[in-house]
Amino acid sequence: MITPITHPGPAPSKRWAVATCAAMPIDIILPVAETLAQSVALGLAGFDGGWLVIENADLANLDFVIPGEDTTGTHAAWYAGPYRMGAGRIDHLGLHAGRKDGAAWLHGHGTFSARDWLGPAMGHILPLESRLSKPIRAKGWGLKGARLDVAHDPETNFPLFQPVTTGTKTGAALITLRPNQDMTTAIATAASEAGIRNGRLYGLGSLTCPQLQGQPQIDSHATEILLTEGRLTKGTAEIEVEIVTLNGTLHKGWLEPGANGVCVTAELLVIADL
Repeated sequence: MITPITHPGPAPSKRWAVATCAAMPIDIILPVAETLAQSVALGLAGFDGGWLVIENADLANLDFVIPGEDTTGTHAAWYAGPYRMGAGRIDHLGLHAGRKDGAAWLHGHGTFSARDWLGPAMGHILPLESRLSKPIRAKGWGLKGARLDVAHDPETNFPLFQPVTTGTKTGAALITLRPNQDMTTAIATAASEAGIRNGRLYGLGSLTCPQLQGQPQIDSHATEILLTEGRLTKGTAEIEVEIVTLNGTLHKGWLEPGANGVCVTAELLVIADL
């Protein structure tokens, strides 16, 4: 069973959103710009959005946050930080590129390092505070026919990515999941709405007290996660994740089916098998 979490706003009956799209494999160079968000947008010029993976890349400035408590009661969880690495390094980062208030935006989770760094090693990268020191390589998927746009979510009281349709394309789908539903089950259900029962899964999100296969349950009511492997096979999702907790500890493993409730959101790209 999942561990539930109470959010401040009303919970809509529809617990996911789906927009179909076309996804093209890409291997691009991100140029130096004023912010990481702008660098990603320039690299994805010509696409509506995208999912990118960056590995082994030095940044001029790397700022990030980890899950934290919200003592005000206006959110079920908040952020701790920001942690400022200065000239830090992206070891492995996965990110969704989209739009916020009409401008370039991204949501990325990853692992980071820096010389003599003693703080957390994984978190949510800050797209306007972080910036490149030189052009870097990114691989992933460029999307046409849909993208993620930030909108205020009354249930969680957060600004969250939501999929929007920009054309008529198929072969892939952008999916977002609402809180308090098992992640693996919800992904499979939402993907079936897009006509996908077999495919690859990419994305990130947050879980409440995650349960990894063969490991003790993680005692952290808010966590940030990054998918490191994901498959949808005959309507069943199998997902491996990296996790950072409220106290900054890291975990990795395969999600136990039926036992991993979404905390705030999950944002997925599902690419159908040909």
